[in-house]
Amino acid sequence: MISGKVQRIIGLLLLILWPSFWSSAGDWPTYRHDNQRSAITLESLKLPLSKRWQLIPEQPPSPAWAKPAKYDFFVSPQTRKPLVNRLAYDHAFHVTAVGDQVFYGSSAEHTVNCLDAYSGKEKWVFFTDGPMRFVPSVYGGRVYAGSDDGKVYCLDANSGRLIWDYTAASKRNILVPNDGRLVSPWSVRSSVVVDNGTVYFTSGFFPHEGVYMSAVDAVTGKATKKHHWEHFHLNKGSFQGYMLLSDSKIYMPGGRSTPFYFARDSGKRLGQFAKGNGMGTFALLADNRIFHGPADRSGGVLTEAGLSGDRAASHADALDMIVDAKVMYLLTSNKITAMTRGSRRLLWSRAVAGGSSMVLAGETLYIGSRNKVAALKASNGRAQWSDTVPGSPLGLAVANGALFVSTETGAILSFGQESDYPSAWILY
Repeated sequence: MISGKVQRIIGLLLLILWPSFWSSAGDWPTYRHDNQRSAITLESLKLPLSKRWQLIPEQPPSPAWAKPAKYDFFVSPQTRKPLVNRLAYDHAFHVTAVGDQVFYGSSAEHTVNCLDAYSGKEKWVFFTDGPMRFVPSVYGGRVYAGSDDGKVYCLDANSGRLIWDYTAASKRNILVPNDGRLVSPWSVRSSVVVDNGTVYFTSGFFPHEGVYMSAVDAVTGKATKKHHWEHFHLNKGSFQGYMLLSDSKIYMPGGRSTPFYFARDSGKRLGQFAKGNGMGTFALLADNRIFHGPADRSGGVLTEAGLSGDRAASHADALDMIVDAKVMYLLTSNKITAMTRGSRRLLWSRAVAGGSSMVLAGETLYIGSRNKVAALKASNGRAQWSDTVPGSPLGLAVANGALFVSTETGAILSFGQESDYPSAWILY
């Protein structure tokens, strides 16, 4: 018989080593591909693509926050601009994809769902007691997801079986009515991030109720090591959005404030980015820069800053950005622009109608716009392929030979090589 301690050590080693053979280079295991939210993958698709399946859930997304007012009435009518939604992380059913499985969480049905990547058919469903607002993360054959019921869940990826759950608020945790649903004051309003055997997440979004930030063991769901911790932040900010990791720090969007940053080994709060600019839940890390936003009173901006909080630049009217080693791609509601990273020299620009999302896969840039998804050649912006989709594509993912599209209507679509998929399934 192997002792429980030895089993745990073996499990931890497998979790650390397993991604090297569980997740292939073509996987998309977390939101925007990685814990830096780069939206970049080496996976390359052969164009043109054709629709292989489309899933239309019975209930569309149920966002936590209502859309903002149509205009900012604090500015004069002559300069009035539409407001940009700063809390839009749950306006679509974003997906992760590993191997032959696709995963998403439902804010409407309170579930974690697993689909067959080839057919789109349901493989398993796990029910929670609250809306699931963030896409699950998949590592080492396990699925990690947080719910508005105040719990973080670890599930077996193949079966959906519960392995462990964790409640930061513990006995204090309760469910209260909120906009027609029961939610916890300590809802998990961050993504659940997994790296090097540790799971990171926050619980709570009302500063006066307090917000927990936790780091626990990925195998057991317990604080079993020196670098595992839990901190309670009272009246120190609202942490909402997709968490990011660098080697030494945690970066957490602040919703209606600028992001906060913490020491990864201890959880100690180190600071907050310059106030008054670049508020919202969009954030990505690129080398020694963080890009965050997208909104302030000017209507929309992505702020570029050093990792210690010093502001470097502002990118007006920006909704999304991708930054690779040499090029920056900037998406606004009406155009996509490519510029050199060092000198910001314009490489090319192309008009779009209602730009909403983008990913970089190999040498191809995929753009989501109003009722459309398109492929552009990343080097020059030339159009290579496009197709229609129901609603604005708010989420894109490229994994294992397919492009996955998540729209504001709740639809999830899969596009693959034309020769591989002679017909499409419509699933309800």
